[in-house]
Amino acid sequence: MNTRRKNLSARERRGRVAKLLLASVLFAGLFIHIGMLAGISGQTKEAAALKGELVELNAQRDNLEVSLSMLKNPQRIEQLAAEMGMERPTEDAIRVVSLPVSQDDAQTQTAELPGGEGVVQ
Repeated sequence: MNTRRKNLSARERRGRVAKLLLASVLFAGLFIHIGMLAGISGQTKEAAALKGELVELNAQRDNLEVSLSMLKNPQRIEQLAAEMGMERPTEDAIRVVSLPVSQDDAQTQTAELPGGEGVVQ
C-alpha cells in the first residue's frame, strides 16, 4: 500500500511539474507575443510619422518649385532691372571672347541680340 501511495505521489508530482512547465511555456510565449506586437506597433507609428514628414516635405518642395519658377520669370527680371536703372545693351555692346589655344587663334565675336554672331579678328 505504501508503494502504491509512493507511485501515486510520484505521478502527481510529475503531473504537477508537467502542468507547471506547460504553464511556463505558455506564459513565456504570451510575453514574447506581446513584445513582438509592441515592436510592430512602434514601427507602425514610426512609419506613419515618416509618411507624414514625406508628405510635408513634398509640399514644401512643390512650393519651392513654384517660387523658383516665379523668380526665373523673364518679365519679372526685366521689371526689376528697369527699377534698378538698368538698360538693355545695344548689339555692339555684347562681346563674346574665345580664349586662344595659342596667340594666333584669338577671336572676338559680336553677338547680335536676335541670335546672330559676327566674327571680328
